Amino acid sequence: MSGFLTVAARCAIIGGAMRIAASFIPYIPESPWLEGYYAVIDICLMFGLIGIFAQTVDIIGVWGKFGWTTAMIGQASIIGPDARMFGIDFYMAGSVILLTGLAIWSLALLRGGVMRAAAGWWLTGAGLAVATILSGIAGLVPAAGVALGLGFVVAGRACLAPPQPIPQPTLQPA
Repeated sequence: MSGFLTVAARCAIIGGAMRIAASFIPYIPESPWLEGYYAVIDICLMFGLIGIFAQTVDIIGVWGKFGWTTAMIGQASIIGPDARMFGIDFYMAGSVILLTGLAIWSLALLRGGVMRAAAGWWLTGAGLAVATILSGIAGLVPAAGVALGLGFVVAGRACLAPPQPIPQPTLQPA
């Protein structure tokens, strides 16, 4: 694994762990330290997305690439202070785009038989986000954040794991 991919995998783990912790930190609007913390998470997750994609690009097909691209657009749009312009909450819009992309990419990962645990966590996070919107139960938001973070931690660890040999069938003498 190249040096960049190792760094990207570690970023996925660090960003995922920080996202899990952020689920338990009360939101304080316009708090400089909290905005800085979120920026580090978002930057780590963006690099993590790049590294995870590099590990799976040959397996995920067109839909997986579309999902990853959508997730990257969502992730890139939420880096930095949470902006509200033209009546649009860009953090919420970016989060929806990110989770939609992760859900599409996750289905491609499952279909390709790779990173199944990460895909499961990302689909769980997306499902909890949808459940939050439909039910109005704000208490599901931290659970969605934990699931999202776990997906990145698991995917980053999978990227760092040594490649597993593909078992070859052995021919038995007759």
